[in-house]
Parts: sequence; structure tokens; C-alpha cells
Amino acid sequence: MTTANAIRGEASVTIGAITFRIAVTFSGLARLSDALGTKTLDDLYTRILGFEPKAVACAVRCLIVPDDGDQLAELIARILDDANISATDQIAWRDAVQRALVGHIEAGNARRDERTANQLSADVVLGKPVSLS
Repeated sequence: MTTANAIRGEASVTIGAITFRIAVTFSGLARLSDALGTKTLDDLYTRILGFEPKAVACAVRCLIVPDDGDQLAELIARILDDANISATDQIAWRDAVQRALVGHIEAGNARRDERTANQLSADVVLGKPVSLS
């Protein structure tokens, strides 16, 4: 398995006997939100982190990062097979989703100028370069 890239919002997770990667991306969240009929990220994350079975099954399908050569449909079927997944996997799942979300947010922050209006004003007064991203 390829190592998870936290900068891209990826995290490794082991469900049952299978280790795989998930990635929190905006397009993945949009597909997941549509599949679950959620309106807000808060609702979406409550359902995913709560290990709601339908939410987890949809999240695996929407957020999985396949390794080269993986047969995606077969891999998802093995992950979600009743002989593999159980409520015991909730902690590992929650940890991976949280790590992936943090990576996604940190990557977004790195692409933006996160200074407040007060900080921007102070930089102007002090003659520092001000570049609005």
C-alpha cells in the first residue's frame, strides 16, 4: 500500500484485516453529501464520525484512494464485507477521518492568506508587502 499523503488530506485506516487510504477532498465530500442527503459539513461529519453504517459505506466509496493496480470495486466489497467490518473498527475509522480532515484544512489554509483584517492593516502601516490571495 502507498503511504498516505497528509498534505493531500489522506490518511491510512485499517478496517478489519484491510488497510487502505482515504482522502478528504471537496469533490469527495460533495459526492458523499449527495449520497447521504446531508446539507452541511456538520451533519456529514456527525454521521461519518458516529460510524453510522450507511455513512461509513458511502464514505468508503467516496473517499477511498486506490493504489495502482487495485480493483476498486473488489477492494470496496472486501472492506465492507460483514466478515471484515464491525463496530470494533469505529475508533480507527474516526481517527483516520479526523486526520484526513485536518490535512485537508491545513492544505487549504496553506493556499490562502489567513491574516486577519487587523493584521493586513498593520502590515500596510509597517510597509510590509500585502498580497491578497
